[in-house]
Order: sequence, then C-alpha cells, then structure tokens
Amino acid sequence: MASLFFGDHYDRTTFLGVVGFFAAAMAVVGILIGLLFWSACGGDIRRCRDWRTVTGQAGPVTVAAPVLLRIGVLALVLCPGAFGLHHLVDSAGYDSWLYGH
Repeated sequence: MASLFFGDHYDRTTFLGVVGFFAAAMAVVGILIGLLFWSACGGDIRRCRDWRTVTGQAGPVTVAAPVLLRIGVLALVLCPGAFGLHHLVDSAGYDSWLYGH
C-alpha cells in the first residue's frame, strides 16, 4: 500500500526491492539469533508478560528468544510478498496504473 504513494515507476520498484531485502535480512537475523537464544535458555522460555519474573543478567534472554523468533517468522512471511509485488510492478505495462506516472 505504501508503494502507491510513489509516483515514479523506478521509485516503486526500488522501494519494494528494499523492503523485500530488509524483510529477508530481518528474517535471517531474527530466526538465527532467536534459535541461538532459545538453545541457550535450556528450556526456560518465558512470554513477554512474564518480564517481571525475570531475575539475573541472563534472564532477558528467556523473553527475547521467542520474540526474535516471531519477528523472524513474520519477516519471512512478508519477504515473498514484497519481492512478488516488486516483480509485478516491474513487469507492469506502461499504460497500467501499477506502472506509475
């Protein structure tokens, strides 16, 4: 939806490509660091609402592990959509409303 605010064809394709690349990078980083934190917790995984029960320096990792995994999976879902829209806008005809001004 945000790509509709860009009038130029090149700006739209660039925006969607950057969003797709950023989502792919966030997916990789979120999933890898989340899995690393999850393995470091040793089974003591907590929800965000359990933040007040965290004690010690290693406690925040028990909350960060599932948060990072959820962010990574969400970005993994958004990545193909952004790249798909990038290719759709890029292959749009000159007289199409997707092409731009």
